[in-house]
Amino acid sequence: MANGQSKLKIQLPNQGWKQFLTARDEMLDAYDRARVHSSKRTVQTGHGNVAEAEFRKWLSDFLPKRYGVTSGFIISQGVPNSEDFVHYDVIIYDQLESPVLWVDGSSDSSSQGRSMAIPVEYVCGVIEVKAVFNKRSVKEAVEQLRKLRPLMGSSKPSVHDYRFYLPRNFFCATVFYELHKKDERDFGALDAMLDGSDLRGFYGGYILRSESIEKYSSGRITFEYLDEDIAPSNSSLLFWANSKCKKLNELYLRARLLHSETHFSQFAFDIIALLKGTYLPSALSSMYGFGTTDWENGSAVSTTYANPEDFKRYREEVEKIFGSGFYNG
Repeated sequence: MANGQSKLKIQLPNQGWKQFLTARDEMLDAYDRARVHSSKRTVQTGHGNVAEAEFRKWLSDFLPKRYGVTSGFIISQGVPNSEDFVHYDVIIYDQLESPVLWVDGSSDSSSQGRSMAIPVEYVCGVIEVKAVFNKRSVKEAVEQLRKLRPLMGSSKPSVHDYRFYLPRNFFCATVFYELHKKDERDFGALDAMLDGSDLRGFYGGYILRSESIEKYSSGRITFEYLDEDIAPSNSSLLFWANSKCKKLNELYLRARLLHSETHFSQFAFDIIALLKGTYLPSALSSMYGFGTTDWENGSAVSTTYANPEDFKRYREEVEKIFGSGFYNG
């Protein structure tokens, strides 16, 4: 590389993968400080507010400047004034084109603490942020996203430029800051994710940190279609886990949680792909920030699967997808 003669090709891990993860670490550090400060309060909500604000700050810094990030309200010309406003944790919108209908916040609120009202046709994505991943918080997050349903239709052609609905490439998702050891067998949390599967553009979820998993590892919840109803054989959400299957016509849908040091970069660049309309669930959106400690140390095998029984089950799951001869080359 130094003499300029070598032809570049994808490197694993590639340049700057640990530096990219510092943004995740900064969000978690701020969250942990807020959790300590709020631990002696009667109502412990401070760390949740910090979690939302820190996530918005990271997302605002990361995304191309075309996109604005705020908490607030989505306003449609088709919704009567008698309806209450619905507040969302994270709204991603086209800030080059969108007007801001109003700003709801005190004069001393930071830019990440203000709530804005954004016209529906300029809203590109909505993300609900929760402190902890468990069945209760998943249900709350999905129920909040389901309030978007009236805005998810497709408007009929009109001679007037009245926009009533969210744009075609709109997406929604959930984010959780941590998964506790005490919740490792709360498999109903994954079942609850399926309740959002009928929402247009529902991505799934991301967990910044899981207790007892490697320092840089995080969780990613995605959906997969199956030809048959496969009962989950889960041991812990801290390892990997599947939801129960949901029948959809001739196929079955399930939610799957996996942990990896690559998931922060995958989630980040999936957001960009979703915004651009190029996201493919079965493909990597980008290789930037892609790396693991094992790859850095010259090993292709993750230490996550060091337990022999767990590794055996992992191989069985992989071979179900890629075939029985996958590990034999």
